Amino acid sequence: MKKIKQSRKFKLSIIASAIMASPFSCNVFAAQEEAVAKADEDNIEIVIVEGTRSNLINAQNMKREGETVLDAISAKDIGSLPDRSVLEAITRLPGVSIERFAAANDPDHYGVEGSGVVVRGLTHTRSEFNGRDTFTADSGRGLSFQDVPPELMGSVELFKNQSADMIEGGIAGTVNLVTRKPFDADGRVIAFTLDGTYSEFADETTPSFSGLYSDIFDLDNGRLGVLVNYSNSKLKAQSDGTQIGRYEEQNEFVNGQAVFVPRTTRLTRKEDDRDREGFAGALQFENESKTLLATAQFIRSDSSLAWTEHAIEMADDAVINDLVALAGTEFDITDQGLFESGFITSNAGWRGNDAQRQPSGEFGAQHAMITRFRDQDNVVDDYGFNLKYRPNDTWSFNFDAQYVESTSEIFDFSVMGATRAVIGIEQNGSELPDITLLDPANSGDAGFFTDPHNYFWRSAMDHISDNDGKEVAFAGDTKYTFDSGFFTSVKVGARYAKREQTTRQSTFNWGWLSEAWAGNGSAWFDAQGDELGASLGDSYEEVTFDNFARGGVLNVASEGAFLFPKESFVKDYNNAESAFASLSPNWQRLSSRDGAVGDFLNNEINETSEVNNAFYIKGNFEGELGDMFYSGNVGLRYVKIKNETDGFLTFPDTVGDINDASDPDNFLPSDQAAFGNAGFTEQTANSEYTNILPSLNVKLNLKDDLILRFGFSEAIALPALGNLRNFVKITPEDLVITYDESSDERQIQDARYSRYTANSGNPFLKPMESYNYDLALEWYFSEGVGSLTSSFFYKDMSNYFINGSVDREFANNGATQVVQVNGATNGDEGSVQGFELAYQQFYDFLPGAFSGIGMQFNYTYIEEEGSPNAGLSPDKPDSTEGADVAFDGLPLEGLSKDNINIVAMYEKYGINARLAYNWRSEYLLTSKDVITQLPIYNEAGGQLDGSVFYNLTDSFQIGLQGTNLTNEVARTSMQIDNDNNRISRSWFASERRFSIILKGNF
Repeated sequence: MKKIKQSRKFKLSIIASAIMASPFSCNVFAAQEEAVAKADEDNIEIVIVEGTRSNLINAQNMKREGETVLDAISAKDIGSLPDRSVLEAITRLPGVSIERFAAANDPDHYGVEGSGVVVRGLTHTRSEFNGRDTFTADSGRGLSFQDVPPELMGSVELFKNQSADMIEGGIAGTVNLVTRKPFDADGRVIAFTLDGTYSEFADETTPSFSGLYSDIFDLDNGRLGVLVNYSNSKLKAQSDGTQIGRYEEQNEFVNGQAVFVPRTTRLTRKEDDRDREGFAGALQFENESKTLLATAQFIRSDSSLAWTEHAIEMADDAVINDLVALAGTEFDITDQGLFESGFITSNAGWRGNDAQRQPSGEFGAQHAMITRFRDQDNVVDDYGFNLKYRPNDTWSFNFDAQYVESTSEIFDFSVMGATRAVIGIEQNGSELPDITLLDPANSGDAGFFTDPHNYFWRSAMDHISDNDGKEVAFAGDTKYTFDSGFFTSVKVGARYAKREQTTRQSTFNWGWLSEAWAGNGSAWFDAQGDELGASLGDSYEEVTFDNFARGGVLNVASEGAFLFPKESFVKDYNNAESAFASLSPNWQRLSSRDGAVGDFLNNEINETSEVNNAFYIKGNFEGELGDMFYSGNVGLRYVKIKNETDGFLTFPDTVGDINDASDPDNFLPSDQAAFGNAGFTEQTANSEYTNILPSLNVKLNLKDDLILRFGFSEAIALPALGNLRNFVKITPEDLVITYDESSDERQIQDARYSRYTANSGNPFLKPMESYNYDLALEWYFSEGVGSLTSSFFYKDMSNYFINGSVDREFANNGATQVVQVNGATNGDEGSVQGFELAYQQFYDFLPGAFSGIGMQFNYTYIEEEGSPNAGLSPDKPDSTEGADVAFDGLPLEGLSKDNINIVAMYEKYGINARLAYNWRSEYLLTSKDVITQLPIYNEAGGQLDGSVFYNLTDSFQIGLQGTNLTNEVARTSMQIDNDNNRISRSWFASERRFSIILKGNF
């Protein structure tokens, strides 16, 4: 705290604090300046709160003064956001959770700092920079929050309901990232943070730096503010995973009982290298009379995440029903016949022509030795300009312009070798299992896994994504303030936005390099002379899984050493095809596929143009109900969205062979013969959606410190761009042939297809719709940090994005056919409801050092009814890959019923300490895992983080910050039947990190 003058104390009121904190104020610190000036005149002491208390008071006041239901995080000083990423910081808010995996549809790779925001159990969240729409150019709609440097943020606002002047699109909520502006301070500010982060698992130390310069210059006709803010952060991390695959019934019974054994097992070590760079700049001008305020802003977020994975995966489709216990051992199984522990080998027969290396009889199953490199780079450039003009107390005008450019690129390449092994698994409940790898003959050969004689080149897989998008937006509004009456002001406005985006996302292009069954035989690592694979030389290397999952998990005679394709070899993608050419492989790189344009086929390219026009009217009102003050707003927002999606249409190839009298296609009816001419055409789909969205927000001050709040709005969520993909490939189905039974030669009389089908996106997909209701009770019992709030919410939703079928007519070559198009469609109705409870307080009333103790707590309960899972994969060329879910009645993906945050705080005597625990109950991670094809659940779990800082001087602060202090193990399970029985799928041991931080603020 800072003190000015010496006399009696004077506390700024809550309302004054709110004005200082408000991001909408022209000068957020004007109230503080005036208060200080007043103190100089009256010789009054002002207690100016700083540090954690200041940030919590600001956030508390933003919530209290908000026009609708919201929560907020304030970070007035650079580097004071309470976590190491924006995404992690958001999870401290009530009702918010994040994925800890790389993506919700990728439960096989643990994330560095999480991914994806879930608000009140839903993923349909809008993202903003400074109240303007923004996005990452992937197949979705919003921003990748994990890419944004937290050092650039002045505050984070989460709007959970809507008012008419808010941009539409956030059924779950709207996350607004607010960057700093020069007029936020009352003069020059120079600040920096410098830190080094030690990742314990990876045993790496990486630097981060951020700096800010802001100043205000007095001019003859007003004042000019300048701010620049730069951030650069690097992070290296490691995660080790153990996975058990789908259980398969085996051919051999055990004691007369059917036995189910995992068809795959997987050990994986992933090493992450994240580089995040950001820049924010702002210019502000305010005229002398303070009637005009102009603000220009630029934000750049450039984030790259490269990771290398080495994985050992039992992957032998030839023996999935011939897995047996190692001779002299038995499987431990459940009463239902499910494998629990034991040594797994195989008694399958022929394994290739090289019987010396792969003999028949009992021998270990084949294991893929995978080296994978993935590099993703996301860039967002956001330009904004705002002009506010208030000529008098009655009228005010606002104009806003924005331009966004974004690119998102992914390069992903895997090369797989293969060997054979006996694998032993001993499951330990929720703890990490014990894994043992033995040579396939169980001969005690300690050098087996480091001998290239026992490995061959198996397969390769590449994937590339190259997306770019841009958006231009203009908005303007006018506000008229009344002198008296029920309505205090009325605001009308309009917004125009045009977003253009091209997504290019290839399939995951797998192909074999050599296999015993593939015709070319196996290309062994130790091949020489003219042997197959000799040209690859020593393109492999020894990799050691030392201290796997922090030790005590992996037991192998080679001390954790195995042979994998070289990392440098995998990264040399441009020469991979020529390197493998001597093998005559099935795999060819993406650009070598027939019909490829660069790296992509036509159906992998999606071009979308969307124009959004909106008009709104909003009335603000206030009055008294008895002795209780109330205020609020009511409004309507008209939305018109036009979408234009370019794509391709391919017709079936049912052209008969004129030289083959037995070809049924020669006997098709004329309309089907004409329709199936193998034609191909470009097409453009146009769709339009209009709606009027009402909203009402009311606050009733039951007492000065007790607020009853009600919020209602109709909201929409726009479909992911990948689900609008306009590529249709029509396929004939169910050929019915009629024969001439009177002839012994059984000649064809007639043939016809019963139907036509296609898998496609849906360029005519409509937005999802919801009626949102909130009822909140908020008690602000302290002028400092002190509040107890609760909120009940209910969302009545319709037009879900689901995988379904629609009948569409297509004309070709003079013929028209009805085609059953499978893919994204609108359907079903459902609801999500629950409540939030939040409490925060510093116990200033305690004596001495104890008065620095504080606490934050929030709990959210969520349940859903009738909400379907989408079953869609918008990031894949065929978005229907998520269809055909194994079981019915699954819960909603991403929804945890119980979510808890507990934060213990201490701030006094220059010490600022924090211990924060975040926990969520189990939830459905994905309804269809790409590997097992089964629903995968993330089991209940939490994470403990902490920090302690000390003020060296008024300007310098030093601290220590820790993440995942208790080394939590993330565990998933897979559902195996319609009765919701689940068994363990994976265990991931992730990074514990410590950062030493130095902050300066002048």
